[in-house]
Amino acid sequence: MKIINLKVYKLTIPFSLAISHNLAERQESEAILVVVESDNGFIGLGEGTPRQYVTEETLPGCVDAARKIGRQLIRQEWEGSVALNQLLDKLAMQTVVQQNPSAWCAIELACLDLLAKSKKIPFWQLFSDTPANESLTHSAVIALMPIQVLDTILPVIQSLDMKFVKVKVANIKDGILYLSYIRDALGPDVDIRIDANGAFSASEAIAFGHAADSIGISCFEQPVAKDNLEGLKQVTEQGTIPTMTDESLCNMGDMEKLISNQGCSGFNIRLSKCGGFRESLRLWNHALKNGFFCQLGCHVGETGVLSAAGRHLAALCQDIRYLEGGFTKYILESDICNEDVSFAHQGKAGLLEGDGLGVSINDAALEKWGELVAELS
Repeated sequence: MKIINLKVYKLTIPFSLAISHNLAERQESEAILVVVESDNGFIGLGEGTPRQYVTEETLPGCVDAARKIGRQLIRQEWEGSVALNQLLDKLAMQTVVQQNPSAWCAIELACLDLLAKSKKIPFWQLFSDTPANESLTHSAVIALMPIQVLDTILPVIQSLDMKFVKVKVANIKDGILYLSYIRDALGPDVDIRIDANGAFSASEAIAFGHAADSIGISCFEQPVAKDNLEGLKQVTEQGTIPTMTDESLCNMGDMEKLISNQGCSGFNIRLSKCGGFRESLRLWNHALKNGFFCQLGCHVGETGVLSAAGRHLAALCQDIRYLEGGFTKYILESDICNEDVSFAHQGKAGLLEGDGLGVSINDAALEKWGELVAELS
């Protein structure tokens, strides 16, 4: 089998509500979609969501990288899983791949989706005969927003009876008031964790943790700036809440540093940030092996393609502490997929049905929200 056509689309889809945290404010999605076609008639899909404040990728750079990688891929021929993985391993060693994890995520997903469809199996079954999880529980995420807007979001979370909620915070005084307001609304039984996106110094983060003790917080994600590993270690050792890295973890090198100095309690692994499906699964298993917990996260603005990939990854991940994703219908004005891969009541979701990722593209939606920026044949 070989790829005879590869297309790269730039996606721009408005959010239903502006999303804000310490490092960015967004009113629309920023992603690329890769669509590959094989010589035996199968179509593979992949998505990448570049975030400059995390991996230093830009959307134009992501498009250019996808084009460069695609030129090499389209000449190759393979038969079966072993041959494709060998090809992907060879490409993954290149600098253009290592510097552009979101572009690689989109291309790798498309190739694996193609393979799974040709085998007529669900995506996760490329990696295991049996899933680690058949039932999943997603979290809600509350961004920074005015109280009057928050008052429209909290009833939705309550109506869904969500059991896990992540709350964005950015300063001590307002953050504690914000958390208290949310705790009072949701009650004592909801697991609430916080994400500062690097907003605090180590001393501020420790103080915030102590101030939040009475509210009941289960985890503190990225309390300090991504490069402040000593500060992160200090918060981990002196704080009262388990810490989790996000922006500080993009690859295996980052994870090894954090493991070696015990600089955190857990890791937030995200497909696009961490360089695709296979590497994310490798990072997950390495973290668990070394005694750390993991969250399977997502980037805000993911379409159904990347949401579906996250669901398949969750099917394979042991001991999921927290799970994010499936926000498409709650965040985007429209999806580009025909299928709805959002979570249901209480954040529940099961395995996706169908071959490959289990999603297909709505041509009218893609025409509306996508721009074809590269095509290789």
